[in-house]
Amino acid sequence: MTSNKPVDKLADNLKGLIIGASGIIPGYQHGEIKRMVEKCGAKFASMNISECTHLVTTEANAKRKLKKINRARELEGCEIVNIDWLLKEIKKHIPEADRKEILKREKNEGVRPKGKKRERDSSEDDEGNNSKKTKDEEQINLKRLIDLVDDKYPTSSDTVSVYQDDAGLIWDATLVKANGEKQVAVGRIQLLQVHGKSQMFHTWDLQYQFGSSGESDVIRNSGSLDSAKRTFKAKFKLFSHLAWEDRNDIPRSNGWFYLEVHHREAPIFPSEISPLPASVENVLKIIFTSGNLKNYVHFLTRYGRSVLLGTTVDKKKLLVGIAVLGKLMELTNPELLPGGHSKAKKRLCEIYESLILTSMTISAANDTVRQELESLDLLLKLHDASEILEKNSQSSSLAMSQISQVLGLAKMTPGIYLSGVFLFEGKFDRVQDAPGEIMGIFRLERPGEAERFAQWEKENLASIGDRRLLWHGSMSSNFAGILSQGLRGDGIVSTDGKHFVPGVFFADISTKSAGYCRQKGEALMLLCEVELGKASAVSDRHGGRTFHKRWRDAGYIHPDFKGTQVPDVDAGTATLNDYPGLYHSEYVAKSPAQIRQRYLFHVKIV
Repeated sequence: MTSNKPVDKLADNLKGLIIGASGIIPGYQHGEIKRMVEKCGAKFASMNISECTHLVTTEANAKRKLKKINRARELEGCEIVNIDWLLKEIKKHIPEADRKEILKREKNEGVRPKGKKRERDSSEDDEGNNSKKTKDEEQINLKRLIDLVDDKYPTSSDTVSVYQDDAGLIWDATLVKANGEKQVAVGRIQLLQVHGKSQMFHTWDLQYQFGSSGESDVIRNSGSLDSAKRTFKAKFKLFSHLAWEDRNDIPRSNGWFYLEVHHREAPIFPSEISPLPASVENVLKIIFTSGNLKNYVHFLTRYGRSVLLGTTVDKKKLLVGIAVLGKLMELTNPELLPGGHSKAKKRLCEIYESLILTSMTISAANDTVRQELESLDLLLKLHDASEILEKNSQSSSLAMSQISQVLGLAKMTPGIYLSGVFLFEGKFDRVQDAPGEIMGIFRLERPGEAERFAQWEKENLASIGDRRLLWHGSMSSNFAGILSQGLRGDGIVSTDGKHFVPGVFFADISTKSAGYCRQKGEALMLLCEVELGKASAVSDRHGGRTFHKRWRDAGYIHPDFKGTQVPDVDAGTATLNDYPGLYHSEYVAKSPAQIRQRYLFHVKIV
């Protein structure tokens, strides 16, 4: 139920939101989150989250079987977020004078609760899971922290790891600034823990610049944790002119920018792993071939992006470039004041230009930054997939499982084809007009896509009212991005070297979309749920001379599609012989948010 206890509101900027919390959130008790939420004018849902717009939790909690999280996933319009999202929303929407009061930590807030109170906070919506980490989880986390130690650290050892505190914060800072003449200076500060009979801690820092072989590093004296923390904070302030606690703020003109660098490594699996179904493996083998990375690097280089160190992808530069763009995305958010942080945006653009671009500049417009970010993120995904494939010692099944996990691909549930119907987990779906010889069909669930779709419909209520199931075909290599990032209507260049044409194209007949696969033999196609709307502002339609005589409600395929239209293949098609336009109709969705991938077809085209 939503809490109705009166609270002294300081602002109404988050009015209309209903925010809940689930599981242990390091550094924050649910009571503190409730106080912050209500002071901003939003409502807090204590137990019943049926009306929630957002549920605050952690990635670790999301992997557990918690009642609230499971319920949130079933709700349309409820977004699962982390505590950083809430803090950023407060900083973005709340005036500075009120913000300091809202974010002020009360006495004992943030201290980990003990005894029964802690048990209530941690297990209020737990479905029988033991909250202690398993041995596997502890080993995996330690391995991850060991891998985070910079490869320039002088001593290679599996007894040294980056320090992670009880609140889950990892003490690892990457900072950048433009250094003139197309040079980018990078600083990295790490608080390291030496594991042994007596645990020791020390801080070390490294400075280098891309495009130069020079570097310097300093290892501070080992000692207590408190001493190492003080050294770390002092060094961080020397670089950024900011306190470690304010690391996400904008530094002064001569300060270094702190970046949130996500060092994505191949996952370390627990002792036992369930292999992917053979049909899913077969699809991934079509998508992830050894030439994909090389081809995409070639096309990006042709379009003025420098991502190579010699003949291989410079992963360190790639990670820093992605982090710079992530910082720019925050500052170019359309909801912020148009003129806000103009100097900081200019500095970040200069850093990115020096780092990645060869002979061009980048605009600070949000769409431009997003396109760059999506392109580099896809390159990183292909690089990670390539590294996994090159590990000859592991089985093909393990490689495909790792690729699926690292890249965050859409969940693929295989179906069994039985004379025009498909059996999924004991239930039938009736999909007709499938192209070519069907080798496999899969229900798709891409994380966050259903929530984005529902939110888009909510924001465009006046324009919606024509939802259809439509076909989309593309080269198999493009599905690395499609299954991980979704269908995109713009970008620098696709993985097969094609220019992006604004919008996402669909057809109402499978043979037209099959032509866009541009290959014979095995190919991949999508059947998507698309909200075309009633206005040209959200989609374009180009009628063809051959058209379907009748459409019908798609609820007969699956109850989830009730209200969505699909061609009635039993009624057949008609042709206008003198029509000068396209042979078959096509539809163009202007926003990826109005699209949900529902089925993937693995077909053989002859």
